[in-house]
Amino acid sequence: MRVVRLLLVLVAVTSLTACLNSTTLVKVKPDGSGTVEQTTLINMAALKGMSGGQSSAPMTSREELERTAAKMGKGVRLLTTEPIKVANGFEGTKAIFSFDDINQVEISQDPNMGGDVRAGAKAESPVKFNFTRNAGTSTLTINIADRPSGAKPETPAPPSEMPDLTNPMIMGMIKSMFQGFKINIDLEVIGSIVKTNAEYVAGPRITMLEMDMAALLADEAKLKALQGKVSPDASFSDIKPYLKDIKGIKIDGPSISVEFK
Repeated sequence: MRVVRLLLVLVAVTSLTACLNSTTLVKVKPDGSGTVEQTTLINMAALKGMSGGQSSAPMTSREELERTAAKMGKGVRLLTTEPIKVANGFEGTKAIFSFDDINQVEISQDPNMGGDVRAGAKAESPVKFNFTRNAGTSTLTINIADRPSGAKPETPAPPSEMPDLTNPMIMGMIKSMFQGFKINIDLEVIGSIVKTNAEYVAGPRITMLEMDMAALLADEAKLKALQGKVSPDASFSDIKPYLKDIKGIKIDGPSISVEFK
């Protein structure tokens, strides 16, 4: 997951990424059809401050969202799109896509900004699904890429790319940049869960990824310790053992199974 690796070590950060609030909710029915709800918001107050007050709200066009649908997989269709503006200064777009067969769907692990999506392009490390119908229940396996394609394990980041988290000024700047930054990727079954190996379950909903940078940055000591242990190309398996006591981040996988009816 490129965004998780980058954020955990706080490298290659752009002002646009720092102002981001992104949620993806996959809803799946017992027949394997369903919807994907994607909401991408930008903190306009922070973005204008970084650009000298010249920025306007990044609106994702219908054509860009249709390319996003094509990227998600065969048979994925854009249903609705609407502009969103919330009280805390975040603005953006909410889009709902539909699909007939979740086996054909791939969900990007990185936030979708719309404008950089190319028709037919594939995500670097997509979430894929394997759905089967049983006698009275359905089983869905969620496969999350454990390591990006071509990545070499335990490749250390160059020192010049690593912010000095022991520097109070740098930490203050990072906290200011990431104010309001959140990412969520959830899956919700339309029905009830019979059994699952998922770690984060609330009723019919499973959390695959949750990141709240304000909470993550609040414990500087743990973040500094994590930075020294995790490389930019770390896999899920590499990262998960270090996240148990860290607030603000949840990562499940690399394989989640859920039986539901």
